[in-house]
Amino acid sequence: MEVATGPTAVWPAPAQAQAPGSFYPAPAPAAAPPAFAPSFQPPAARGGGTSAAGREAMRVVPEDIRRRFVDTVPQLASCLRSSVPGFDKRRVDSQVLPRLFEFYQLLHAVTTHAGLAGLGRLARVASALEALLKEVFEEPESITPSSLRTIGLTLEFLLQLFQCPPEHQIETRVAASILVVDDETISRRTVCSALELANLNAISVGDPAMALRLLEENTFDLIFLDVEMPGMSGFELCAKLRTIPRHQKTPVVFVTSLSDFESRARSTLSGANDLIAKPFLLLELAVKALTYVMKSQIETNTIASVTGGMGRQF
Repeated sequence: MEVATGPTAVWPAPAQAQAPGSFYPAPAPAAAPPAFAPSFQPPAARGGGTSAAGREAMRVVPEDIRRRFVDTVPQLASCLRSSVPGFDKRRVDSQVLPRLFEFYQLLHAVTTHAGLAGLGRLARVASALEALLKEVFEEPESITPSSLRTIGLTLEFLLQLFQCPPEHQIETRVAASILVVDDETISRRTVCSALELANLNAISVGDPAMALRLLEENTFDLIFLDVEMPGMSGFELCAKLRTIPRHQKTPVVFVTSLSDFESRARSTLSGANDLIAKPFLLLELAVKALTYVMKSQIETNTIASVTGGMGRQF
């Protein structure tokens, strides 16, 4: 069993000034996406930030930016969803990418204002999506039905975050427990490396039977399953883990080949919540994982506020 114990420094520290709450430095004005270097520090960890009184005064993202975001996201998410079936790269390049770039500029404003306001969860997810979009613009050939699906999922979750009370937005620490099951060592390490980009740790195993024992004995917040494994397929493992009370609603993401992605996307997910195609962008998997972990946090906090309980702390 391999355990990814923590994030590693993938890039050197950025020299530019950073946008609070962002993984990246603030971009200089330009007609194209600027060069970035990652920073995973939450807003509260940075020195020289806004005072407590200032953060309180700026708690809400400016109304004009909020309104543009809320108006834009549903249409853009719908456009992305319609681009996945019968994926046509020429249509994506001519119609989808221009809309994504326009949204990218709005998203950076959201990231900056959310960070200054101390809305840590919104800032963190927006910054992660901003990073993925930047990579997509730099390498348009990397766009696949899988990456479009991930972008659309995260857009819709950002819209959900806009509806959350500010008090549910302040915490940025994500100490989630993630299980990665794949019989190929390189694939497991690649998934764990992608998770490290979002400061997420994982336990990785190559034996589905061992994974099932771990699931019976431990609680996980997110599970990645390879589809094709000897002895027990990802579909079979997913069906079995759904019989375990603690994992009846745990998010499960299948990892499948790109050639099989569209048919899998159209068919039942056999109890899983989502899928991602190999080969994938590391940032794509990181964004998808962060989205599911944060979504689980929000749902747990909402249930806790309704029932009067504390909810599960991440």
